[in-house]
Amino acid sequence: MKTRVLAQGLAALFLLGVSTWGTISRTEPFASWYYPLAWWSYILLVDALILAIQGHSLLSRSPRGFLYLAAVSVPLWLIFELWNLSIKNWYYIRVAHLLPLRWAGYAVSYATVLPALFETAELLEVLGLFRKTHIRPVRLPPSMMGFLVLTGFSFMVLPLLIPRYTFPMVWLGFTLLLEPFNYLWAGGSLLRDLEKGRAGRLLRLLTAGGICGLLWEAFNIRALTKWIYTVPFFEGLKLFEMPLPGFLGFPPFAVECFVMIQFLGVLLGRPLWGDEELPPDARNPLPAVIGRSSMAAAVAFSLILFVLLDRHTVNSLSPRIESLQDLAPQEVKRLREAGVKRLDLWILKDGGRIRGETELSPQSLDRWRRIAEMCTLRGIGTENVRLLLEAGIASVRDLARQDPQELASKLRAIQANKGWARQPPRDPQVRIWVRGARRVCANPKGSWGIRCL
Repeated sequence: MKTRVLAQGLAALFLLGVSTWGTISRTEPFASWYYPLAWWSYILLVDALILAIQGHSLLSRSPRGFLYLAAVSVPLWLIFELWNLSIKNWYYIRVAHLLPLRWAGYAVSYATVLPALFETAELLEVLGLFRKTHIRPVRLPPSMMGFLVLTGFSFMVLPLLIPRYTFPMVWLGFTLLLEPFNYLWAGGSLLRDLEKGRAGRLLRLLTAGGICGLLWEAFNIRALTKWIYTVPFFEGLKLFEMPLPGFLGFPPFAVECFVMIQFLGVLLGRPLWGDEELPPDARNPLPAVIGRSSMAAAVAFSLILFVLLDRHTVNSLSPRIESLQDLAPQEVKRLREAGVKRLDLWILKDGGRIRGETELSPQSLDRWRRIAEMCTLRGIGTENVRLLLEAGIASVRDLARQDPQELASKLRAIQANKGWARQPPRDPQVRIWVRGARRVCANPKGSWGIRCL
């Protein structure tokens, strides 16, 4: 066991160190794939710590169960992506151009959600956190169960109807909706814990959610492929990319994931995570044939959501220079011959410098640097830069001078007139671009290699 702990721990640390170095130095593939690389490193490292402390861990107890949990994590997270199509609280930038690679990125990233939360919660448990925490037993009357279900259902529906004001309800809705069924069907239940005066599991889940939330945002901030938030009323003060009040959502999200996975375990007739087996008399309302087909349904659901993500939540692809080849084919060819392939890496890693000789004039080089800087700024990307160029905005300085609302309207009109199929940028996204440009122009030396030219 000691050999396995040492090997797994060192491998995780090595992967985390190499991927972090690659991200800081803007070396591919680490810079674009940092988020999943960092998370899988963290998961394996925490699992090794648990194994060293108590002699068994989530991965060592059942490798197959661990992989199943990771697989279930993908459609579970995509449920929240489905709600985000309405609440529009975040969007993705610089995702891979190739569809198979892009979808593989979705899958391998979303597969980390449940393992990260539950490995963290288990580590807290083996360290003894909240193990002896007891409260006065809380027993809800049967009539409260129906009230909780109705409240949870309302919390899931209202963000679809009034997303601007009710979006936080998403992070509580499934807990209220499903936890009464876990209690009544004898699954792993937080209500039953409270009924017995045990608050440890709930507190560990809340703490694990807070820890993972900080790490989610920390791993996201330096990655090239990442998400950006557009949360109503909270676009200003941020830690990493997350508005400060948004961190309050991570603890209840961990509880929600636990409740959802316990509910699924009851339906399938076997626990997917937890320290208890389902009792023999536990009611399984899901017929066996439906249970066996649930994986096919999960795969179909995931593929549908991948398509919707591409159309509505992804704002930009990795900015390859050939995406703008039609603007000046010969100039693009010469830049590629000089080693420029991705416009963002040209700015972030090479500082807009050309290695070797090129036949481009200084004026042409300067124009392409300005285009590349716009592509790089806040993940604007090549397709959005096309819109900005059509609107007469040719540099970060030009962008900084714009009124965001007027610019967003102009870009939508251009998009409609051109007949381009992609979604036009939304008002909050344009505000983020203009705010980012103004921040660059307020700094005499620029920001992250981007200058105000």
